[in-house]
Amino acid sequence: MPSLVDLVRWKPRASGTPATGLSLTADDGTWIKLPDFKDHLHVLLVFFQSLDEPTATWARRLDAQRARFESLDCAVFGVNTSRTDALRAWRQEVGLEFFLLYDPFAMAARGYRASGRVLPRCRDQVVIIGKDGNVKLSERGLPDVERLIDLVSGVEGRAAPPPVAPVVEHPVGDTNLRTPGAMPAAVKDVDSKEAMTLLEEADSPFILVDVRTRGEVERERSGLARHFIPVDELPHRYAELGQTTHIVFVCQGGGRSAAAAEFMTSIGASHVYNVIGGMTDWQGPKISGPL
Repeated sequence: MPSLVDLVRWKPRASGTPATGLSLTADDGTWIKLPDFKDHLHVLLVFFQSLDEPTATWARRLDAQRARFESLDCAVFGVNTSRTDALRAWRQEVGLEFFLLYDPFAMAARGYRASGRVLPRCRDQVVIIGKDGNVKLSERGLPDVERLIDLVSGVEGRAAPPPVAPVVEHPVGDTNLRTPGAMPAAVKDVDSKEAMTLLEEADSPFILVDVRTRGEVERERSGLARHFIPVDELPHRYAELGQTTHIVFVCQGGGRSAAAAEFMTSIGASHVYNVIGGMTDWQGPKISGPL
């Protein structure tokens, strides 16, 4: 009979199994797609449960050896559910060269069993994916960095260069740190009047998507909304939108719609807008009743 832990936490994927799809936005706005690395590079994915100081200390150790991973044809990425602006700020504060990927709703983490079965958040876990697209290692926790290098070396079939000098911890705001520049404004915030202007233009390509619960929508909604998909169902139902460009998201206050917009950009969508203030501040006509 499975234990309580088994019921709320998956076992890591077995070595040799095909890697699940991954298509996420990096903290600098770059769209990272796992298939692009197949036959060219190994990939080390590090799922971070939190962005606290113990995690920062371990991440600095990893970053200090990044050149050794690169010498073994291995790209390194961190993954977390925080939004891209928070990831970018944390990476610059900690002083990391490797990029962090935004995983909305921990969907990528779930695919690699690096999350709980219930809560939509990452757990500390490392995954090594080979050039052949198969999982070579999937292990809980944040292991010794030197051991990770040895494992990647075994996958690549050649030794890594000798260890580099110990990491020098940079102070916050050190201007010598490499930063990729400001992230492109992939998601744009608009108020309800600006949203209505986009939606009501002649031959407008924009659609309004309400990501609240059914009960909220039936109490009051905009008559301009064409789709009603609760935010936690969007990763499974976004194909129902029929388009991945020119989308305006709205919720009750602007938080859930922001998460929905970030998710869509993480899978490559463009011209995505979030209505700040949501239906609470909606200035246009409202209707109510069953959908």
